[in-house]
Amino acid sequence: MIINRTFWLITILLLLVVTGLSLDLPMVVNAAKYAQVSREILDNGDWINLTIAGDPYDQKPPLMFWIGALFFSILGVSTPVWKLSLLLVSGVGIYSTYRLGKLLYDETTGRLAALFWATSLGFLYFHNDIHIDTLLADTITFSIWQLAAFFKSKKPAHFYLGMAGAGLSMLAKGPVGLAIPAFSTGFHLIMHKKWKEILHPRWIAGTLIIAILIIPALVGLLNQFGPEGIKFYFWTNNMGRITGSYAGKNNDPFFYLHTSLYVLAPFTIFALFGLGRKIAGYFREKGKVPPSFEFYTLGGIIPFFLILSVARAKNPHYLMAVIPLFMILAAAFTASFSSDRIGKKVKKVVTRLNVFMSGLFWLVIFLFVFWLFPEKNPWYWAGLAVFAGILIFFVRTYRGISRQIAMLTITILAFMFSLNASLYPAMMKYHAPIHAVNDFNLQAAPGEKIHCYLPPARYWEVFFYSKNPGNYVVTQDQLPSLVSQTKDWVFTDQKGKDQIMRESPACEIVRVYDHSSLSKITLPFLIPSTRCEKLEKRYLLHLP
Repeated sequence: MIINRTFWLITILLLLVVTGLSLDLPMVVNAAKYAQVSREILDNGDWINLTIAGDPYDQKPPLMFWIGALFFSILGVSTPVWKLSLLLVSGVGIYSTYRLGKLLYDETTGRLAALFWATSLGFLYFHNDIHIDTLLADTITFSIWQLAAFFKSKKPAHFYLGMAGAGLSMLAKGPVGLAIPAFSTGFHLIMHKKWKEILHPRWIAGTLIIAILIIPALVGLLNQFGPEGIKFYFWTNNMGRITGSYAGKNNDPFFYLHTSLYVLAPFTIFALFGLGRKIAGYFREKGKVPPSFEFYTLGGIIPFFLILSVARAKNPHYLMAVIPLFMILAAAFTASFSSDRIGKKVKKVVTRLNVFMSGLFWLVIFLFVFWLFPEKNPWYWAGLAVFAGILIFFVRTYRGISRQIAMLTITILAFMFSLNASLYPAMMKYHAPIHAVNDFNLQAAPGEKIHCYLPPARYWEVFFYSKNPGNYVVTQDQLPSLVSQTKDWVFTDQKGKDQIMRESPACEIVRVYDHSSLSKITLPFLIPSTRCEKLEKRYLLHLP
């Protein structure tokens, strides 16, 4: 083994600490929205016709919301329960990454791939700021693992489990959940000229499995939106994001190239060299690849990456679905690092880049806690000292590639410890919706509701954390209906406050907040000298 049991034990303990610190951190915007959909499933008892703030919801299929609602029904509605539900499912994703890496390469690659995935910035960050892609990565990796196992062992159970995984992926995020396993498996079969496998009638049975699994999503959409709901699921919500006709205005074709640099961190160098080595390996074979050469990783990554790059709608979390495949290539490269198959110059470059990567993260940590948001809590500093001590211990104990793995792993865990224990709470002081809903919960009388009147952005945390959520009002023509809600409360911005005060002069301004959204952090906000200039006003109003 490249690394020993001591490293695994310490890493798991530190990972549990970092994860534990994140469980109770408030969720904002989309993460809170998804949790609120789960809460409303529990409130109204309807698991098919999804709602958000009482309105029909069509943006995402129900799998994630079912998982959240199930855990809410058992453990109660709370932030830790919501996050824990996805973390437990992601345990399947981590295990699938290990098994797929082991199947395609060897035991060491499988273990390293699971480690790299579970301690990557993408994994750790998006299990706090949860998106559907957080779940999608798990179901897709499971599907590809099972299909790859089938074509190696020919055991039918693997095929049907693989197709079920693809169906669950579609139940998580629609057709993209089928596309990636299809790209991955199809590319492998095509490159090995497995035409009989491609044309085999078993795919009909597999398609039926997928069709049965997505029925609940289609029924809910048909009930609430009619045929347009079905069209939205299969076409508008996918092609509309690619063309920009439904959502998205980003024309940067290199968006995911620079996004991958930090989403794959701190194992970015391993991942990029692993990808390059895999592509170069194919060209070295001059088209005559041996049966052992796998294309599952390239087939999953490259077509999806190209589609994302030309799409008008771009977000960092879209890349989550294929990060486990990147990490398998990273692990395969790392596992062979000590062999003669990798030249000395390449090893030297990789080593220096990894040292730079680790140093950059520590520099960012110190910039945050010394300058941007000075940290004075002695418990934080004691915790950071533990991480630094462990890092020094591993650097002094290990040599070669083991040292690099340990250095990068402990560094990213120290960074996430700082983010969860210091930076995120410091920035949360400026995220007005959380403070507004806390004020409402403390001051509102029984029966009073809180509404949002904010056309530019939807702060769903106001509803998820509220003891009595109301409605989201987004247009001025809905204002008369809003102000008629006697004794209710409204969270709004400067423009909304002025409009409401004109409509209802007796309305009380309960509190004014300085606000900067955690979902749109900018450099001027981070710099203390320019922070005040970037703060906007938000208001909590009490209707007469």
